[in-house]
Amino acid sequence: MRRNLNTIKNDLWTYRKKMGLSQKRAAYFMGLKRTNDLSRYEHGVKLPGLINSLKLEIVYRAPPAFLFRELYERLKKEIRKREERLKVENENEEKNKNLNSICQMKKKFRSGT
Repeated sequence: MRRNLNTIKNDLWTYRKKMGLSQKRAAYFMGLKRTNDLSRYEHGVKLPGLINSLKLEIVYRAPPAFLFRELYERLKKEIRKREERLKVENENEEKNKNLNSICQMKKKFRSGT
């Protein structure tokens, strides 16, 4: 099967098989009427919403970060980059404030006030 470039790689199939479940049984436990959505999740065509992510966690006994490991790692990397960028920006702002304070003190000293 060819993979669409927009699919989300996941380990749902692996965890379902580890639990010894068919798609039909897993879908039943999740309260899904058909296996279509579960199949789409497994193939990475569709991402489950919060409720179904929690149901998957319960049925497969694994957190979403494990079920969607690649997506989790990508998101974590993006967030850590933003955190680091903000940290650097804050450090630069603090340095600028300190420089401005020093400049103001020099001006006051030179003017004798």
